[in-house]
Amino acid sequence: MKHIVVDLEMNTISHNPEARAICANETIEIGAVMLDENYKEISSFRTYVKPVYNDGITKKITKLTGITDEMVQNAPLFSEALSMFTSWCLGIGDDVTVYAWSESDYDQISGEIALKGYKISEKEQAILGKKWSDFQAEFDAHLGFEKQVSLKTALDMAGVDFSGREHDALDDARNTAELLFIFKDEALFDKTLRKIKEFMEPKSVGGTLGDMFDFSMFQVA
Repeated sequence: MKHIVVDLEMNTISHNPEARAICANETIEIGAVMLDENYKEISSFRTYVKPVYNDGITKKITKLTGITDEMVQNAPLFSEALSMFTSWCLGIGDDVTVYAWSESDYDQISGEIALKGYKISEKEQAILGKKWSDFQAEFDAHLGFEKQVSLKTALDMAGVDFSGREHDALDDARNTAELLFIFKDEALFDKTLRKIKEFMEPKSVGGTLGDMFDFSMFQVA
């Protein structure tokens, strides 16, 4: 069993209500890392994706992601890019579990598949035919958070500095994989996150120790 951690960057669809009714955004970058049975990286994937419903990348998205019109001008269209991604996932010849930080990435892929008429092959069902594991929800539930915690905040809690640029699909995927490694390793979890989990658990003396733990320093998303 191998593990895939994937992240997408997207561009808003504007001035096309028919398309927006199906999918509000277009994928402009797919980044992913493949992990072995011990959650160690063995391979990586990145492709930019050319949008078709806008004249270009919006200024807001360029500022957020660093992706410019020039970077996607000669990039593959969505159908080709998605096929490249699934071929990479399946090329290992082993079963895979796909993770993303939040469920929004899978929802984006599903919406864009519907919008652009992508035909999922029988082999691709293993990658695209079911929801990806929502690591953000698993992390929040395990530590007792009622609000969603951002990836950067979760890394801060684990004592890990974010490596690379936020909202770069491959960097986001790689940092998510680093947190997943800590989360799945009992010794590392005990060393970095156990105290937070214990603080958030209800106590019989009334309230929770989480009530006394100052999370105002942490950003939620």
